[in-house]
Amino acid sequence: MDILSGTWQAWLVADEWVGVVLGLLAVWLLVREDWRTWPVGVAYVFVSITVLLEARLYANLVLHLVGFLSMNLYGWYYWRIGGADDGDVPVTRARIALLVALALVCAAGTAGLGAWFASRTDAAFPFWDSGILVMSLTAFLLSARKHLENWIVWFVVDVISVGVYFAQGLPLYALLYFVYLGMAVWGYRSWRRSMLGDAAT
Repeated sequence: MDILSGTWQAWLVADEWVGVVLGLLAVWLLVREDWRTWPVGVAYVFVSITVLLEARLYANLVLHLVGFLSMNLYGWYYWRIGGADDGDVPVTRARIALLVALALVCAAGTAGLGAWFASRTDAAFPFWDSGILVMSLTAFLLSARKHLENWIVWFVVDVISVGVYFAQGLPLYALLYFVYLGMAVWGYRSWRRSMLGDAAT
């Protein structure tokens, strides 16, 4: 039994490391506006399944399996086929009405999902975890449509995620999201320069 337990622990640590590498690569590619961010993101989703299941972060698991997977596939399609005639989607600002609607959805989704996970499961941090879920979906939608504001939402998600992952004994994922904080700032600045450059031409 100890051998099986040790093997499972080694598998989880390996998954965490692979997830960290894929996660960093996906964000680096996103900052560079490279369409390959999306297939790398799909790989990251599948690697993260066992890690999140073991940590009892069920909302985060749902986020990865349903949200991240579908949004990565959507982003892959939109950036390669659906966004522009020449395949080059420009960076833009989101409309205020869209941002307000998404903020309301985030608040309602966090409250509703958090209450459900708190009452129906043994989830760790059900409200924080649910907040990560709905805000990440929002950030992914904004990223896939190449709206500059995605980086602001990602920054908030990253702050919360660092605390949740650290508290649940996932130091590598906590470190990953700490690095993401800097990458969100870098991404915002890079995309803003790209947007202003496009506007000037």
